Amino acid sequence: MNDLSTVQPLYPGAFPQTDSDTPYPKAPLNLTLGFDLETFQIPLDELMPSKKVPDGVMTTRKFKQIVSSIREIGLIEPLSVIKPDPEAAGFLLLDGNLRVLALKELGQDTAPCPIAKDFET
Repeated sequence: MNDLSTVQPLYPGAFPQTDSDTPYPKAPLNLTLGFDLETFQIPLDELMPSKKVPDGVMTTRKFKQIVSSIREIGLIEPLSVIKPDPEAAGFLLLDGNLRVLALKELGQDTAPCPIAKDFET
């Protein structure tokens, strides 16, 4: 059996201790999720960047690797977005600025996006 004497709970009090022999939860965590569980296909034209992409980024090795990866195996990690104003059109892109450019270069119109519940950055 593994020695768990040095293991401390990551979120003390977040879950009830049901067994004193193990610090791991055996019930759902009592935490609030930062994103809706559903992922939406959002048109790329409705995504507003959260930061300026540096000039010349589309000629870098990193960007070309992203394009190649998406072309060969598809998008692995969805884009993270938030609806900053429920009344206004569009979504603010929290993560995935280069992936959006790569998707546009590949001729894609939409991308899978979980929608954040709170803008913490």
